[in-house]
Amino acid sequence: MTTATATPAAAREPRPPAAASATGAPRPARPSARSRRPAPAQPAARAPQPAHAPPAARAPQPAHAPPAARAPQPAHAPPAAPEAPEAPPVAPEPEPAAWRALVVGGGPRPPMNQVAIEGHVRYFQSLLPATVERRVLFADGSRGTRSVQFLDGLRMRYRAPRLPRIDGATTRRGFDATWRKFVRARPADPLLLYFAGHGSPDPRRDLDNNVFDLWGGGGLSVRDLAARMEELPDDTPVVLVMAQCFSGAFANLLFEGGRPDGELVERDVVGFFAATRDRPASGCTPEINEADYTDFSSYFFAALSGVDRLGNRVVGADFDQNRFVGMNEAFAYALLHQATGDVPVATSDVFLRRFVNKPDHETMATPYARVLSWSSPAERAALEGLSDALGLRGEHRLRAAYDREFGPGAGRSDVEDVTSAHRLRFIRLAKSVVLARALRQSGDRALIERFERLRAAEARNPLAEAKAASQARQDTRRRAAR
Repeated sequence: MTTATATPAAAREPRPPAAASATGAPRPARPSARSRRPAPAQPAARAPQPAHAPPAARAPQPAHAPPAARAPQPAHAPPAAPEAPEAPPVAPEPEPAAWRALVVGGGPRPPMNQVAIEGHVRYFQSLLPATVERRVLFADGSRGTRSVQFLDGLRMRYRAPRLPRIDGATTRRGFDATWRKFVRARPADPLLLYFAGHGSPDPRRDLDNNVFDLWGGGGLSVRDLAARMEELPDDTPVVLVMAQCFSGAFANLLFEGGRPDGELVERDVVGFFAATRDRPASGCTPEINEADYTDFSSYFFAALSGVDRLGNRVVGADFDQNRFVGMNEAFAYALLHQATGDVPVATSDVFLRRFVNKPDHETMATPYARVLSWSSPAERAALEGLSDALGLRGEHRLRAAYDREFGPGAGRSDVEDVTSAHRLRFIRLAKSVVLARALRQSGDRALIERFERLRAAEARNPLAEAKAASQARQDTRRRAAR
């Protein structure tokens, strides 16, 4: 979120991706990403359940019981039926994941540290079970500084933060210290990162290395964060949700060094971002009424948790009707319902554009019925909803939407134009569906397996897993107390 203007319209048009392939060894060995063959895709993860209790112990039998102790058998009794073999013990399910969370929030100075950003941080904290270890960086790290901007009638005013927890400042020093003392202290546990603040294009106009703006000046770039993540074991899952402008560049954390031409990283890293790498995002208002907040992360977390920031129950995000909402479904829910100029991005979108070289004119010529048939339930719901909102009809609606947005006479779009943003969401989602189909038909088994693994990771729900882990610990303590 920032007041910076977007780049020219030409930068918004999807670029032809470079073709590449993935190679490697089996996943259990966990070698480096350059030598690893990706493991087969795992099914979408459901909320983990507490591990099964071991079978009840059988009553002990007396040692060397004398024959007389056995019940007498009638004469000429038929032979006793052989005793059924004892069923093997049920293998316990894996323990639920012990997620930890790091929140990085606030603007670079008080006039850009709007009350809505503070609200985003507070809402996210409220969704985490109390047992989840977390660290919260916000603004200058002080509870006494009047660092939060808010609108009081027609006057702009400032007050001190009102967050339940602040552990440090959103500065380079604060981030590095927290990473060293908190994140690296438990390197194997899954990590959930939430960034709520402002973002800027890279000062050298390298839109693949954009930055999150830090308090007092400077920024945390894509490659800065990639370097920190390389300090974690390869098998540490990382989930990022980033609400700032130009945040889509951070999807490059899929690649070594955060560089879009780098090798795929070994770890399961997935991210959901409020905007493409060349567009601003909404959500940094000084308005105090949270009922009016329509930013990407508010919709995403409302769908993922089932509770919006006002405490209201959220329904309609379980698109596959399996009584579980994954991050992929929460992303589709935000695409469908967010009435702003945001054009969100998922890591799988960037993966497909890197490895599938299919020109836009071919992609957009795909009949709409085929696109729907290749879509997941969440993708299908978002495509249908966006298509209805845009008034698109017929089998050639991909081409119609693309020509309206990028064709002759389209001109430069206003980045705050909601209709244009909906059209871009529709185009990008349809393109991802078509590219995924092309990848699955490519015969590149290693690349397909890596993509399916990424999609499975995007279908997890860290909030549900954290809640299950918390419940499992409580159950263990109760059993131990009996």
